[in-house]
Amino acid sequence: MKVINFNKEEYPFDKLVSNLYEYDLNELNDHLDQAYRGIREDTDTIWHKMFYDKLREGWPEFVQLYKIFIKKELAPLFVEEELIVYQKTPSYRVSQPGGKAIYTPHCDGDEKHKHPSGEINFHMPLTKTYGNNSMFLESMPGLGDYKPVELEFGKVLMFYGNRQRHFNKFNDTGVTRCSFDFRLVPYVNYDSSYGPESATMNNKFVVGEYYEIMDK
Repeated sequence: MKVINFNKEEYPFDKLVSNLYEYDLNELNDHLDQAYRGIREDTDTIWHKMFYDKLREGWPEFVQLYKIFIKKELAPLFVEEELIVYQKTPSYRVSQPGGKAIYTPHCDGDEKHKHPSGEINFHMPLTKTYGNNSMFLESMPGLGDYKPVELEFGKVLMFYGNRQRHFNKFNDTGVTRCSFDFRLVPYVNYDSSYGPESATMNNKFVVGEYYEIMDK
C-alpha cells in the first residue's frame, strides 16, 4: 500500500463533480432508505445517475483531466513499463449517512467481481474520509486486520484490491463520503484474452471496453 499526494488545485476533480449538484459533496443525501443494496444497486442513486449521465453526454474537461492525472501522477510509478492500461473512467462511490458506498465485503478478484489479477487499485476520496464513512481495508491479503482508510482530497491510496479484502460499514458520521476507485494494469500483466465481464457494467476487461491504453 502507498499513499500518493497530488496538487488538488492542478487536479480539481472535487470541484468538477460538485458542480453537478446543488449541494457540497459531503452534504449529498437523498434521504431514502439506505437498507441493503445488491452488487449493482450500490451505484444506483440520483447522485450516480447525474455523474454517469454527464460522462455519457460528453464531459471533456473531466475525461482529459483524468487522463493527464494518470499519465503524470500514476504511470511514472511503474518505472519499467512503457505502456499502461487503465480503467476508462473511474468508478464513483457515494456513502450517504445510514448507508454504504459498497455493500459487499470482497476482493476484486473473487468469483462475484472477477477482475483480472494484474490490476492495481487506486482510491481517491473527493471529501474527507474518517470513521465509518471510510473504506475499510486489510493490510495484507487474508489478514482480516481491517482499518478505515482515512484520507482527504489531494491524496490517493494505491493497493492490491484484487486480493486485499475491503468493504464499507454503515455510515454513522452524518457526513457523506464521495470517492473514486479505478485500476491500472502494467502492460506486461495485461491479458487481452481474459473472458469475464465487470459485475456492474458488463464490460469485458479489455482495451476498448473496461480499459484504455496509454503510452507513458
